[in-house]
Amino acid sequence: MPERARRNRVWIRIAFVFVACVLAVTLITAAGLLPLRPAFGGEAMQLFGRYLRKAQVKGAQDRIEDPGRLSAARDIRYLDSEREWLLMSQMECGAIAQNPLQELVVPYFANIAAKTMVDIDPSRARAYISWYLENMNMPDKGGLFGTIYDFVMKDGGLVPTYKYDSADSYAATFLSLVAYYYHMTGDMEFITSNLTSIDLAAQVILELQDDDGLVRVMPGSRTKYLMDNSECYRGLLDWAGVLRDLGEEDQSKVYTDAARRIAGGIKDTLYDPERGVYAWSLSWYGRRFPKEGKWYPDAVSQADLIYCGVIPPSSPEAESIWERLNRQFPDWDRGDTGDRFPWAKIALTATIMNDTARAERFVSWVRDEYAESGRPYPWYVMESASTLDAVKVILTGHP
Repeated sequence: MPERARRNRVWIRIAFVFVACVLAVTLITAAGLLPLRPAFGGEAMQLFGRYLRKAQVKGAQDRIEDPGRLSAARDIRYLDSEREWLLMSQMECGAIAQNPLQELVVPYFANIAAKTMVDIDPSRARAYISWYLENMNMPDKGGLFGTIYDFVMKDGGLVPTYKYDSADSYAATFLSLVAYYYHMTGDMEFITSNLTSIDLAAQVILELQDDDGLVRVMPGSRTKYLMDNSECYRGLLDWAGVLRDLGEEDQSKVYTDAARRIAGGIKDTLYDPERGVYAWSLSWYGRRFPKEGKWYPDAVSQADLIYCGVIPPSSPEAESIWERLNRQFPDWDRGDTGDRFPWAKIALTATIMNDTARAERFVSWVRDEYAESGRPYPWYVMESASTLDAVKVILTGHP
């Protein structure tokens, strides 16, 4: 007992000295006498250094309403640095690249990033929407008006690749972005002055919609993806709501009816009642159903039905989908999915399902796994935006 007491006194002295040293270094650093050296070079690593020091985005602390509810949200500097990293991915022209290196622009991911930027700085989202409208194809190589290509940086400027991954989802997520911008800012003048151009994106979806209600991925393709159709459903309903506010009742009804046909096509064509799951694609190959234990697109596509509101989160079907995903991937919130990407979108789905515990664990994991190492690839703008969106829902209780 005396020996244990003596050792305890020694450890107390050591702890006291250590705390004193940490406080001294902190005070000296705060005074600017001992600048922190980033572990790596480059702009992204400089941001990492700022993450260690202090918050940078004005108003960030005010937006954190209840940091005690989420362990990662206690670190205001982390959330602030995530917002800044996202903003650094936007170019002067308004385009949003995959990351601050600004080498590649994929409008599908940029749409999702811009939607999150509405909450950070609406003028950034407006600049991106303007860039998107200015770069719409009139028409594209498939003869379709209102689509947009991916862009790459070449010789100091952005040039189109003349390719897109999915004409349908690019248009759908753009419509959801515009609708969110409108509802959050009330900027009716901007919407009405660009109404015709924005509406072209909705027309892209209608042009690709088949008699079964489902939407093809692009001109010349017969493939219809579950995830794309879920996004088209959401995008059309979001845009129909804006048009209804603007008094465009007839056109609003056109898009609402088209969205309902998509939902009907998903249920009637892609659903297999015996399996209790939805095919993640339909093509010349037939229907392709999820495989047990396969993350993407198999399990993720089912969760997208909840994320996009095709299936109400309070329904037994949504609960069954969510239970199955978590049974097959119990540690997805720590990155154990067999996929290289973090998939923050699933954390956002967790908040929709009121599964905040898993969402919180995910946010803490990505902070430790990516933010603290400088956000290396495969961290990119969609992961960043979806993580911030998940935090917002957890802290405020609403999207």
